[in-house]
Amino acid sequence: MTTDTRASIAWARLGRVIAAVKRPGEENSEFDQALDVLRILSRKEGIPIAIIGGMGAINYGYERLTDDIDVVLAKQHLDSIIRVAPQYGIKVIWRDPHGWHKLSFAGLRIEVIPEGGKPSKTAHTTIPSPKQLGVSQGLEYAQLEGWIETKIISGRSQDRADVIQVLKKTDPEAIPTIREHLARVHSNYVRLFDELHAAAEEEKEQERECGGPR
Repeated sequence: MTTDTRASIAWARLGRVIAAVKRPGEENSEFDQALDVLRILSRKEGIPIAIIGGMGAINYGYERLTDDIDVVLAKQHLDSIIRVAPQYGIKVIWRDPHGWHKLSFAGLRIEVIPEGGKPSKTAHTTIPSPKQLGVSQGLEYAQLEGWIETKIISGRSQDRADVIQVLKKTDPEAIPTIREHLARVHSNYVRLFDELHAAAEEEKEQERECGGPR
C-alpha cells in the first residue's frame, strides 16, 4: 500500500467519524452503526454510557482521526455489558478482570473504560462514573469538564495534546467552570489544566500571527 493510498484511507475514515459525531446517521458508516447499537443497548438494558476519547474531542471541536469508541461504564454494569453485548451483535474481544473490556461492532473497536479504574501509575484519582461525567441515562458524550478530567487522568502526551486543541475551540466563559470542576477532583489537575490552557492560548496567538489556524 502506497503512502498516498494510506493517506486517502485515513482521510476517508476521518470524514466518516466526524459525520457520525456531528451528523449522526447521515452516512451509516461503521461509526454510525456502532453508536446506534450502543444507544439501543443502553436504552433497553438501562446502562448509561458516556463517550470520551477521540470522539469526545471531535464533539468539542477538535476534528482528529480515531480508530475506536471509548466509553465509560459504571462499576455495576461492567459484568452485565459482557453478558448482554452478544445479544446486540457486539463481539466480546477481551474480558478484562478489572473491567477494561474490549468489544467490537461492524469491525470497529469499542474500548470500555471502567469507573474506578486507574489508567496510569501516576494518576492521582480514578475514572469517574458516567453520572459524574454528566450521563445519567442513555448514550451521551461526557460533559466538557468531565471529558477533560478523563484526559488529564490518563497522563498520556496525546491526551494532553487533545485537551490543548479542544481548549483552542472552547468558549472562554467555560474555563472557570472547568477549573472549578477539576479543583473538586484534585489540586494537581488544576495546575496541569492551567498549563494546558496557557499552551492553547499561546498556540492561538501564534496562529493569528501566521494568518489563521493550520
